[in-house]
Parts: sequence; C-alpha cells; structure tokens
Amino acid sequence: MLSTDEFHALGKSEAEILGLPGLPLVILPHPMAKRSEDEVAEIAAAALEEAVEGWTLAPDALAAKHKARVPEAKGRMRYHSLFEGNFNAPDAPASFNAPEGFEAINTLLYRRGWTDGLPVVPPTGERVEAMLGEWDPGAVLSLVEPKLGRASVAKVAANAVMAGLEPAQFSVLLAAVRALGEAPLNLKALQTTTHPCTVLTLVNGPAGEAAGLNATYNAMGQGRLANAAIGRAMRFVLLNIGGATPGVLDRSTQGAPAKYAFCLAENEADSPWGPFHATRGFEAGQSAVTLAGVEGPHNINDHFGTTAEEVLLTIAGSLAVTGANNCYLGGEIMLILGPEHAEIIARDGFTRRDTQQFLLEHAIIPGHHISEPQAKAMATRVADRFIDGDWRNGSRILSEPDELQIVTAGAAGRHSAVLFSFGSTRAVTVPVTDAEGDPL
Repeated sequence: MLSTDEFHALGKSEAEILGLPGLPLVILPHPMAKRSEDEVAEIAAAALEEAVEGWTLAPDALAAKHKARVPEAKGRMRYHSLFEGNFNAPDAPASFNAPEGFEAINTLLYRRGWTDGLPVVPPTGERVEAMLGEWDPGAVLSLVEPKLGRASVAKVAANAVMAGLEPAQFSVLLAAVRALGEAPLNLKALQTTTHPCTVLTLVNGPAGEAAGLNATYNAMGQGRLANAAIGRAMRFVLLNIGGATPGVLDRSTQGAPAKYAFCLAENEADSPWGPFHATRGFEAGQSAVTLAGVEGPHNINDHFGTTAEEVLLTIAGSLAVTGANNCYLGGEIMLILGPEHAEIIARDGFTRRDTQQFLLEHAIIPGHHISEPQAKAMATRVADRFIDGDWRNGSRILSEPDELQIVTAGAAGRHSAVLFSFGSTRAVTVPVTDAEGDPL
C-alpha cells in the first residue's frame, strides 16, 4: 500500500480494516504537489523499488530492513465503549468504569479523545436506556468510515446522550446515521481529507417539526437544542464510531466551525417550489434526512436586486470562484436561499429548474482568475465547462442544472448562502422511521 507520511495512520487503519494488519506501507513524503517533475520521478522510482521488496522479501527480513524508515503514527487508534468495533473486530466492550462526578468523568472522556472538546452529558446506563425506548439496541445502522465502525443503535444512543439529545429527536439522528453508509456520500474521503468539509444533516417533513428543529431565524447557527444536539451527536458518531480523530485519521488542514455541529430543517412553509426532498423522490408529507458533504456556509448578500435576474446575478458571482473544490472536481453545490430571495425569484416566474439553469449559464469563473496549473487540473474532469472549449474564456462552476441543490431556510432579510462541497461526493436522502420501521 502507498501512503504519504501525513496519512501513515490512515494507511495502517485501512490495512487493519482489510484484515491485513501487517501489510507493508510504502511511505512517500507529503505534500507531493509542491515538488518538481524530476523530484516526483525520483520518489516514484524509490517507491517502486520499495514496493518490489514488499512483494518479494520474507516478512521478517522486510520488517528488519524498514524498521528505522517507517515514521511513528502521529496519534493512536482508540477502541472504547462508545465505539462498536470495526467490521473485522466487532468485540468492543459494552461499558466502561469511570469515576463519579460530572467534572471527573468529563476529564476522563476528554483525555481519551471521546468528545469535541466541550463538556458532555455522562452516558450512564440509565440515560442510554431512556434514549433507546422501543428501538432495538443491537441493530446495526451502518458501517461508519474510515474505521468501518459498526453503528449499532445502542452505541448511537450513548453518543446521543453525550451530545444532549432528547429522545424525541432520536429517530432523526438514527435516520442520519443510517444514511452515513450510503456509498455516494463517499464518507471515507469526507472523514480523512485535508479539506475542511463536514457532513450536513438537512431534515424535511413532520419529523423535523416534532424534533423541534429550527428552519427560520439563525437556522444554521446556535440557539436551538435540536439543531445543536443532532448535529453534535453526528460529530460524535463520526469521531467515536467512525474513528475520525483530528490529526490522526481526520486530516483536515484547518478544520471549520461546522465540524462541531451542522444540522437544520428546511423552511418548507416559505419555499415557493415545495420541499427539497420532493425533488429526490419523496412525497411532500413524508419525513426525510439528507446528508451532504459540504463546507460551512458562505453568505450571499443582495439587498438591492428587485428582479429575479438581478438577485440571481449576485448569486452567480458568489458561486463562480476558483478556490472551491467544485471548480476542478465537479460535483454538487448546495444553495440555501433565504425566503426573501426565494420570493423575488419565484415572483418573476422562475421555477426551481429555471433557477438552476440560469445559474448554470451565468455562474462563470473569469479566465483571468484561472491559473494554467488550475486549468490543467480542471481539464481532467470538467473540461466540458470551458467556454467555447477554452478555459481562457472562462469556466462554468456547474456542468448540469441538477448539480445545484436549492433549499429554502432562514427568515426575514435578504441573505442566502452557498455551501460548496468536497466535490467527490453526492448527497443522499433517506426516510425517517419509527422503531417499527414505519415512516414518520
């Protein structure tokens, strides 16, 4: 297996998940992007020689030869009672002994790397039982990347308790955890990349209202228990079951506040085109959770446009940037329209599809903002976006209308937001059900 030194811990983890804990790693220097072609060729030649050794030398001889060359991992894998165990080792303990007292147990949990850095609610047996209610504690909802941790209902309940979740919100969280296992989301990449992306949890339908989720003022901010607790519980699942410890398997260069908690409901009442999940095959009255691998929101401020085209031109300018992964990797972008912007756009006769098409045609990155190396990267995946086939004329940020997902959220005020994505990811949507499996 090939790995850069920064991703050594991830490589070892992958080998373990594959059932090959002793698989030799060929370690390359990180980063490669800053190196010249001659340097890369030299590194590649050495890597090939080392790979051949890995294929041909006896294990003992290989271990002796490379012992001094393999770097120490920059962290430790942790297996503990908030973690169900990975696909090949489903034997994590069901409980652990801890000191009594809020401060003492919080100190223990923090030192073991089981929290987000903030105080948590101690996951006592009584609290976990109250969270479980009628749900089957042994049911496994998904295998959570990158460790392929088994997300059993019981372990999700323990992490939910730590996040301050209330039982009325548990069904939404369980649906979201189930969606983590959907392949198009590409969770392994989202969990281990240097990019500051996170998993957004978007809720539609009556289950969101029953859970107390905020869809209006400050919908993507603080102040509502349901949004904060569901988003935070998702982070604990990604950390404690998925194994994405910051600096170990989570390699995000700078991170982002959205990695603490990112959950909201759509403001369906103020959406002029019906709820978002209806565009994904669900009935408007159903409850559904959508997960998307996105960055934190970037505000789009237009207080001056009075027509749909005027507002959309401002939005187009906010979408057409070179610094987003979507510029050269393609993929989906989420547009969160504030109700006032959505009202202006719809009032002038624009449907959701019209809006997507307009932004496809007008969200164009100017050629003078694109460097030649960037153009080469874009040409490998999104050359179809180049205006008249030449990047010097500019490049669209979208290849097709459906790459732009339009959601309505927020309240009064002419603000919207763009959520660029990791690029190599696709949003997934699943139904919210009760403990019997019936739709909510």
